Amino acid sequence: MKTDPDLAFLAGSSSMARLIRERDWSSSALGAAQDWPQSLRSTVNLLLRSAFPMFVAWGPELRLLHNDAYGEILGAKHPASLGEPFLDVWHEIRADLAPLVARVVGGEAFYMENLPLRLRRRGYEEDAWFTFSWSPVLDDDGAIAGIYCACVETTPMVLAEQQQRAEQERLKTLFNQAPGFAAVLRGPDHVFEMANQAYHQITDGRELIGKPVAQALPELVSQGYLGWLDQAYRSGEPFVGRSVPVTLQRSGTVPLDAFIDFVYQPLKNAAGQVDGIFIQGHEVTDQYQANQALLAFSNSIPAIAWVAGVDGRLQRLNSQWEIYTGQSEQQSLGFQWLEALHPDDREAPGLAWEAARVGGWPWKTEYRLRGRDGAYRWFHTRSVPQLDAVGRVLLWFGTTTDIEESKQTAQALRDADRQKDEFLATLAHELRNPLAPIRTAVHLLETSNAGEHVRSRAVKVIGRQVGHMAHLLDDLIDIARITQNRLVLKKDMVSVEWVMESALEAVRPLAESKRHVLTVDDQTGGARLLADPVRLTQILSNLLNNACKYTDPGGAIAFQSGIQDGLLVFKVTDTGIGLTAESIGRIFNMFAQEQSALHRSEGGLGVGLALAKGLVELHGGTLTAYSDGPGHGSSFVVNVPVSVHEATPAAPSGASESLATAVAYTVLLADDNTDATNVLADVLRGHGHVVHTVNNGAEAIDLASRLKPDILVLDIGMPVLNGYEVARWTKSQNHAPWNPLLIAATGWGRDDDRKKARDAGFDVHLTKPFSPEQLVDVITQHKPAPV
Repeated sequence: MKTDPDLAFLAGSSSMARLIRERDWSSSALGAAQDWPQSLRSTVNLLLRSAFPMFVAWGPELRLLHNDAYGEILGAKHPASLGEPFLDVWHEIRADLAPLVARVVGGEAFYMENLPLRLRRRGYEEDAWFTFSWSPVLDDDGAIAGIYCACVETTPMVLAEQQQRAEQERLKTLFNQAPGFAAVLRGPDHVFEMANQAYHQITDGRELIGKPVAQALPELVSQGYLGWLDQAYRSGEPFVGRSVPVTLQRSGTVPLDAFIDFVYQPLKNAAGQVDGIFIQGHEVTDQYQANQALLAFSNSIPAIAWVAGVDGRLQRLNSQWEIYTGQSEQQSLGFQWLEALHPDDREAPGLAWEAARVGGWPWKTEYRLRGRDGAYRWFHTRSVPQLDAVGRVLLWFGTTTDIEESKQTAQALRDADRQKDEFLATLAHELRNPLAPIRTAVHLLETSNAGEHVRSRAVKVIGRQVGHMAHLLDDLIDIARITQNRLVLKKDMVSVEWVMESALEAVRPLAESKRHVLTVDDQTGGARLLADPVRLTQILSNLLNNACKYTDPGGAIAFQSGIQDGLLVFKVTDTGIGLTAESIGRIFNMFAQEQSALHRSEGGLGVGLALAKGLVELHGGTLTAYSDGPGHGSSFVVNVPVSVHEATPAAPSGASESLATAVAYTVLLADDNTDATNVLADVLRGHGHVVHTVNNGAEAIDLASRLKPDILVLDIGMPVLNGYEVARWTKSQNHAPWNPLLIAATGWGRDDDRKKARDAGFDVHLTKPFSPEQLVDVITQHKPAPV
């Protein structure tokens, strides 16, 4: 759109040019913009083209027109202020501005710098400062018709200057009141420019300002202090003195002999040239004398003892340092002792000291030090500060003690605790997997319309998985076999088909819940192999479960088997999240999980793959992982030796039918778990036995004394009287013809537990959870004479 030629002076893309151009001024006191006088047009055009804050106040009421930059100064007053009377816009400072307006309207042009004003432009009052020039603007007839102003807000600069002046005053006060002596010298002759109260005090109040050091304190020349000043001035490097002796003359008294810590810090001008020296220091006579006595004593103690300055630099060491490290005290002062620190522990002392330095608190830390023989040992360092009367740190005293043996002991305890945790985690992990098919089978049994075939299969699944759990408990009950990698396989000839189906039973519920496409391809041709069926099933179910966890719903999982080069190969491939090259290297470590995918995990302690790998290796095989990277799925391949047979695949041993019992016996079951006794009683009654149940040891003795049963099956941990006590009572009552068979049915299955059972009189020890068939077989094989 073309601009009206009469409004060409308002051309431009700034927000204020647009606002003024688009506003209808015809009803305002200024009149239509097309009719504005040329002098106003020129002034408005000038300020709109400027990036510098400007405004013009025109007419009898001094109506305000301004540019974008001045709008920022107005704050919340903009844009409502456009066209309003200038003094009304700034009503809160009318009293400050009215005299200035009168001067300009009277024909005066003037400039003001850093004018302070109390404004309200953002909803609150604030102090602000401005530098500006005001000039009268003439109309086309030469009469004064308005005010033109170019201004800048100098508030940040004024506040910064105020802060700088306040800081200078504060520093000057601190300098004068500092407890340590301080002075400023200027020029190569080291003329005193400033000296604080402490410096005047230690020099006995002598006149110093304006005098060279050699004139004001002539006794320092022969003591070397003037030479050290010259050295710092020429080199531009600080000179630091530690516990340096000094003798200062006193008027009418004996000289002052003292020890001081000090620094000569060169001062540089704007050109980078040294033009003075800053002196700062403290008298440390008492500390020096105490340190000497303390270090004499410290050489008699076995720990390394040391003294450091307030800046952390080492000042003293006892003889134990050289005895251990081989470094002399002189070789180790300052920060040179850090050379004996283990490279990985270099930050430890500094971090501990920094944390305590400001507050002057005791601190401690641990690190390794290199001995004469080059070996590193762990040391514990403790340090306490020596404070002056106002709580300022003067020195640090510390001891460094060899804790290598206690470190090793603590690590052994941590390892033992970690092994305990690993055991508990492994136990929970291995027991959890069989619960899924058991729960599914129980659901099928509870379904009213389930056919006999379905029920039969569900019962077999429960039996197989309970047997699986029992087998796991047998292996896991002894923690040493887990933590020390001493698992013993229970091998049998097992069908590959049976193993794969058992593994699939455990994972199907999870795969179905996530709508995975699960394909199975067995290319072994009915092969069998010598392996631990439970452990081999556990390996494969862990791999399948892992694939399900890290594959998105609707993904695909392939379960394959085949024979290659005398090895049985199982392969689990998924379309899941994949693995990085780094994670493939550590995925089989205990508790390892892909960190980038933890949010996708569905439980587990990260032990499945580690256990699977260990079990595969126990079978003489290998377990490897492959992946093309994140997002490209993973493959896990198991290779184990195989013996190929064409015989019909069979389930592992232990799943045979129980032998029928030819003789019926009277059996007393004693267990505080009512469900366990009732279910077991039903099984035994199904084999023709007469079964009585009780829930504690006292009831067992009472009933046994009256019934004289052929067989007593006793839990060990029962209330009132335990199983051991009942067994001992039974043995004490033995006389022909009553000589019952005593069977311990307990969850305690260690060798010590079996020995305790034998000592108490038990004939047989069954570890829970045992199968009912095991108990039936025991009763069948032992033939006590019935009453």
